[in-house]
Formats: sequence, structure tokens, C-alpha cells
Amino acid sequence: MSETKTKPEAISDQELAEMVAQVDTGARHPLGIPGKMLFFIPLAWSLFQLWYASPLPFTVGFGVFNDTEARAIHLAFALFLAFTAYPASKRSPRDHIPLLDWVFAFLGAAAAAYIYVFYDALSGRSGSPTSTDIVIGVIGMVMLLEATRRALG
Repeated sequence: MSETKTKPEAISDQELAEMVAQVDTGARHPLGIPGKMLFFIPLAWSLFQLWYASPLPFTVGFGVFNDTEARAIHLAFALFLAFTAYPASKRSPRDHIPLLDWVFAFLGAAAAAYIYVFYDALSGRSGSPTSTDIVIGVIGMVMLLEATRRALG
């Protein structure tokens, strides 16, 4: 028997860069308006975080958020981006965002935004949720679990 040692195939720099990009950016690169959204929404999120962390809101007297409101806005951005940037599975399309992912993105963002929009009412009845609060909470938890699965693999 002859022994033949085969060298492992070398990965080109381009293939390696694509593998890293898939892990770092979510592996979805839609064109057109969705592609622009995947640029501008993270930009808006970053600007929101800078605004919230800076003394400017207190200086101008506009856009002052308490911690719960800021967390709700932060979660809305995160859920929206998780569903639009990360595909559901390896077989999911990478060149466009399927309709179901758009639905999940808006459902998740709306569930998180519910906390911000109805903050006063929610804090006034803490410990006594309405049926709407429970339904929105369950939807939000399911969306959060799915977004986490997508983002972390």
C-alpha cells in the first residue's frame, strides 16, 4: 500500500474574508432599500446611544429618557436588526430579506416599543398586567428568543 499524504486545500484570502464577513455582519447583504436600511438603522441606533450617553439632552431639555425607556428603545433597535441582518437558517436567502423576517422584525420592535410608548400606564399598574400586556410580553419574549438564536447561532 502506498501512502499518499494530501495537503489540506488552502483557503483563498477572498474566501476567508467572506467567512469572517458572514460571522461579523450577519451574512445577509440585500440590495436596494433594504440594504440601505441595514446601513442607516444601525447608524441611527449608534446616534441614539451617543445622544443618550451625552449631556446634550439635559442641556437642550429635549430627549431625556429614563433607564427603562432607553432600554426599550435599545431593545427595539436590536430586535429589528437581528431579524433583518441574520437569516433564520443556513438555507435562508442572503441577497434579500424574506417577508416573514420583516414581519418578525416589526413584531419584535413593536413589542419592545410598547414598553416605551405605554411606560406611564405600565408603571402605574405594576404587578397588575392587563391581557394586552401579557400578550405583548409573550410576543416579545418569543421574538427575543428567536433573535438571540439567529444572532448567536
